[in-house]
Amino acid sequence: MSATGTLRLTTRHAALLEQALRSAPVDELVALLWKLRRRRSVASASSAALSQARALELVDASTSAPPRLTPLGAKVSDSLNEYSYWMQRGKRHHWSEELRALRTERLRGKRILEIGCGAGVNLLSLQRITAVVGIDVEPLYLQFGAILARLEGVAAPARVCGFAERLPFEDESFDVALFHGSLAYMDIEFALREAARVLRPGGRVIAILADLRQALADRARQRRFALLKPGVLAREGRSFLGMLAYPWVGRLFLAPFAPVHVTRRRTRRWMTAAGLQPNPLESETVACETCFVADKAGAAGRARSPTAVVAHARAR
Repeated sequence: MSATGTLRLTTRHAALLEQALRSAPVDELVALLWKLRRRRSVASASSAALSQARALELVDASTSAPPRLTPLGAKVSDSLNEYSYWMQRGKRHHWSEELRALRTERLRGKRILEIGCGAGVNLLSLQRITAVVGIDVEPLYLQFGAILARLEGVAAPARVCGFAERLPFEDESFDVALFHGSLAYMDIEFALREAARVLRPGGRVIAILADLRQALADRARQRRFALLKPGVLAREGRSFLGMLAYPWVGRLFLAPFAPVHVTRRRTRRWMTAAGLQPNPLESETVACETCFVADKAGAAGRARSPTAVVAHARAR
C-alpha cells in the first residue's frame, strides 16, 4: 500500500448507491462495470444499466463517445464485484471450503485481522464466528463496506483506513493475519514484518496470492491475443522485468498500484526473516494462486534464529 486513496463517497453518492442497490437487481449494472473495468465491449449492455451508471456518476456523462468508467466508477466496480461474488458463494468467506487454513472450525474464536480487506465481505462472513478487524488503504472501499453491511442488516465490522506496512495496532494483538489476494499490492517484505509484529505468540499468517510462475502463466493465458496489439508486448515486458527486479529495487520499474509477484521461495524467505515459520503442511495451491501459511513462534520475545538472519540477507 503506497498511499492512502483520495476518493471518498459524498453523502449524496452514498445515499444514491444504497438506494440503487436496494431498489432493483443490479446484475446488469455489475456486468456493465465489470466489462468497462477490463476494457471489454459493452455494445450488448442494456440502455437501462448504462443510464443508471451515468446517473450514479460511475460512467462519464458523454453519450457521443464510447462509455468510460469514472475514477469513482472503477472503485465502485471493484466493490460490487466483490459483493456479487460473495453472494454467489452463499455469503461464505472466500476459499472457506477449499483451503484447510480457512475452514470455519480453524478460525472460530480467533481474533482475525484482514489486511487489505476491500469492502469487507469476508469480514461479514467471519464476524458470525469470531472477532474481526479489517484495514485497507482505500477509504472508499471502507465506506462501501458500511453500505453492504446495512444491506445485509448486520453491524458493520470494525475497519480502519491505513497502511499494511505501518499497522496502527499494538504488538501481539491478533491470532490470525489474513492477506486475501492483497499482499501483491503491498511492499511484501514490510507487510509481512508488520503482520508478524501484531500477531500473538502462536499466531498465524495466511496469505493467498499468485507466485511469479502462476501469475505469468495466468497472464499469458488471458492476454495471449492482446499481445498482438501495438504496445502491449512492450508494456507486458516492462511489467515482467519490473517484477524480476522488485526484490532489489522495490516498485521502481512497476506501474503505480500494479500487483507484484515473486517466487514461492522468496515469499517464504521473507516470512522467515519476519520471524515466522512457513508451514508447508498447511500451504496449498488453489486455482491459480498459492495459500502461504506461516506461524509465529509460541515463545514471546524469541530472538530470530541465525537461519532467519541468513535467509533475510539472501533475500535482500
